[in-house]
Amino acid sequence: MTHPVRKPIEYLSRKDPNELSLLDVLRLAEEVFIWEDVESMLSASELYQSSGIIKRITGRSAQAIRKQVVADQTLSLSSQQSVLTYQYAKVLESATSAFGSQRLAEEWLGRPCKPLAGIVPLDAIENAIGFQVVEEYLKLIVQGVYQ
Repeated sequence: MTHPVRKPIEYLSRKDPNELSLLDVLRLAEEVFIWEDVESMLSASELYQSSGIIKRITGRSAQAIRKQVVADQTLSLSSQQSVLTYQYAKVLESATSAFGSQRLAEEWLGRPCKPLAGIVPLDAIENAIGFQVVEEYLKLIVQGVYQ
């Protein structure tokens, strides 16, 4: 039996993303995400696994994080790291919706985008304004403004 595919935000929140308000997301990020959920979200994406997203989020290598998890049994991200993790999950979800498949979304996220001044969307997600720019562009794609 195949299991239904989970959306990236579901890995982090353990809830249906359609049932989460921005206030809910803010509260989740303040409570911080646990590493097990973050790792599950990241492992569902080939791009995220190959692009060193763990280091972008935590500032540490995947190997260092795994060693800490083995030693401490649990690891929670800071609220700032949790917000960044949410941004990666949300953009992957939005891009998948805009392009129709996660494979196409990951291809788009990983290469320069001419309408975004040649910026690689994956690189823009690391700050709040870049995240908003990418999200807004994806909304315009869904609305049919860009093809």
